[in-house]
Order: sequence, then C-alpha cells, then structure tokens
Amino acid sequence: MRFDLKRSLFVSLAALGFIAVAGTVNAQTASAKTYAHVISNEKMTTLPQNRNVNFTGSNALYNKAGTLKGARVVASRTTLNKIKNSQSSTNNVRAYQVAVTNRGSVYYKVVTYDGAYRGWIYGGKSVASIAGGVTQYTTFKNQGLSTLTAAQQSATYKIANPGTANNGTTVTYKQPAWTQYKVGRAITDSTPYASTIFKIDQVGTRTRENDQWVHIYDVNNANSPANGWILMSGLTQAQAPVADNAIQINLVDPSNNSTIVKSVTITRSGATKGTNFGYYSNGGWTISQSDLASIQNQIRAALSGTNYSLDSLTTAQIAQIAQTNFGSSTNLVANKIANIADNAVRINLVKPDGTILKYTDWSKSGVAKGSNVGLSASGNTLWSLYSGDQSSMESQINSALSGTNFQLNTKKLSKIYDF
Repeated sequence: MRFDLKRSLFVSLAALGFIAVAGTVNAQTASAKTYAHVISNEKMTTLPQNRNVNFTGSNALYNKAGTLKGARVVASRTTLNKIKNSQSSTNNVRAYQVAVTNRGSVYYKVVTYDGAYRGWIYGGKSVASIAGGVTQYTTFKNQGLSTLTAAQQSATYKIANPGTANNGTTVTYKQPAWTQYKVGRAITDSTPYASTIFKIDQVGTRTRENDQWVHIYDVNNANSPANGWILMSGLTQAQAPVADNAIQINLVDPSNNSTIVKSVTITRSGATKGTNFGYYSNGGWTISQSDLASIQNQIRAALSGTNYSLDSLTTAQIAQIAQTNFGSSTNLVANKIANIADNAVRINLVKPDGTILKYTDWSKSGVAKGSNVGLSASGNTLWSLYSGDQSSMESQINSALSGTNFQLNTKKLSKIYDF
C-alpha cells in the first residue's frame, strides 16, 4: 500500500509538471505577435469625383495599414471627427490608393485637400464599396438653374471687384474652390475682364459652407479663359449705358447689393452729363417735390408684384439721388417684404401724400385664404367689418402708428375685403 501511494503521488506530480511545462511553451508561442501583410496595393482608377470621401470618425488614420508591423497613428478618431464636421472645403478628403491585406481587410490611402493629413485608413472588407473609417462624400451640389429667379437667369453680370485675390469672388475657377482635389483657378487675374459681360448657366452650393457658386460665361466669347465658377456674391449686374440726360436708380436686395431687383430711369430734357440731378439748399442735398413724387411713383410701379417695396424715400436716400450725376446710376436698398399668411390681410398705412408709411399684418384664426374679411348684406353693395374684428384691427394699427405722428382714419377700414 505504501509503495502504491508513493507511486501514485509521483505520477501525479509528474503529470502536473508536464502541464506546467506545456503551459510555458504555449505562452512563449502566443507572445510572438503575428502581423498582417499586404497582398495587393493599387492606385484607384474610378472617376475623381467618385473618390471624394469624408471620415466617419470610427477609425484612426495610420501611416500604413493599421494591422501592419510598424503602423502608427497619424490622426486620432477625435481629430478625424473634427474634420468630418468641418465647415471648410479645405478639409475635403480624396482617396487615391487601395490596399488589401491577407486577412481580407481593405485600407484606403487618403489626403485632405489642404494636405494637412495623409495616410491609410480602414475601409471595410470589400473593394466594391467604401466603408469603415470613410464614406463617399459629395463636395458640391450642382442645382442647374433651379435656385435662380427668372430675372437672375436672364440678367447679365460683371465681376464686381476685378483683381488677383484668390478669395472666391475675384477670379473664376475650373470647379468651385476646394471641391475637386488639385483643380484650381481658371484665371489668376480678372482685371483684363473688368468690362466683360457674363451670363449664368449653372448654380450650386458647396456642401460644407453652403455658399452659392455660379458658372458664368462670356456672352461674346464662348471660349473665353474667364469662363468658370465664382461666388454669386462676386458678381454685379451689368447695366446698359445711361443716357447723358438721365440717371438710373437701381433697387437692390438688402442682403446683397450686387443683386439688382429692378431699375428705373429718370430723364430730364436738356440736362448735361456730369451735372447733379438735384441741388444743394439749406445745408443739404435735395430734389424738387415734383421729382420726388415722380420717382416714388416709378419705384412703386417697378416693384409691384415683387417681394420688395420702397414706398417712401428717406432724407438720406433723397440726398443720394440729388447728388447722382446725369449719365450715371445709383443704388437704393429696397425693403424685403415678408409673405402674407393665408389667414392674414396686409394693411398698408398710407400717408396723405400717397406714400406708404408702414404696414401691419392682421390675422384671424380659422379662416381660409380668399375668404372675405368683412360682410355685406344681401343685395347691398356696402361692406362692413365685424365689430370685434374692427376693434382688433384698430388696436393693432394704432400700435403700429405709435410714435409716428400719424393717426388712423377709421373710414379707410371699409376698404379691407379679402384674406
């Protein structure tokens, strides 16, 4: 019995020793890390615009495929997330090379447009579609001419500030700036084209900035080197020459003085080019009352049917017109009119001289567009307002007139008919 016990104990210890040795051998084998290796590495041949990508932020950027020996981080996921959400097109990204490892992982070599970051990033398990740390990205949305008004489409333009600045508004570009990798300016100096007349044939917005770019072409030279893309804000509408005995008043958009809504021409028989339209009196420039009335009527007529108004001229605007020389033009800012809601009626508050002081929109819940504001007795041509509505209107109008030195003529309320 003693012999068997010792023998059993020895065998058990020997077995334990074997297990311990085996465990040591296995541990040494596992510590020798195995790395992936590249089995293909090719330049991408798809269309350049189809290789514009953006980071997803799910993977970092490496100096080589991330599972290769010696791979190190070039840009962290935090950095790539910032680039992903950037509002500058200089942070657009182009993929140009693709590699596949023996483990079936796809890696793309990419570069930011400004060249600040270049490296390899995980791109999924198939070269048929971009995935993983990058996703396909549209850098520019071409909208044809759909976002321009009919007037803008038919208008002619000049470059507002000709020169050499590379700022999107001074020279033209082969593609909107920073929307295609290494595709730059069409011209580097627009000074020789200061008098060139252009038209717009395409329009779109950059994805990151959401700014409006237009493609322009020389109406007299289809092959002009200046034909290209420019920011809409870099253009001004071209004008026909103003007659020697006339001034032209351009009514411009309040947010962009390069956008002319309408123009009116004021002619004076016998006037001499270069002389002032108005005159200097009592320390300020002004014009005659008859000229003022005529100009305001022409402006109102020109803006009728648009989303703009300029029913009365300020003292500063009158002085501006007065100092305008015959044979030239001047710009006046028109007021953008808000749309009238379907359940509202716009009440224009008119001064005794016929000019509009201001307006107020009175609304009523539960009414349909086109329905009558007031009522008329059967067979009666006289209209009236509901008493509650009239009180509400009068209160709103009096509030609008507060501080203007004008008061309401309540008889005029009978002229309000439809929503």
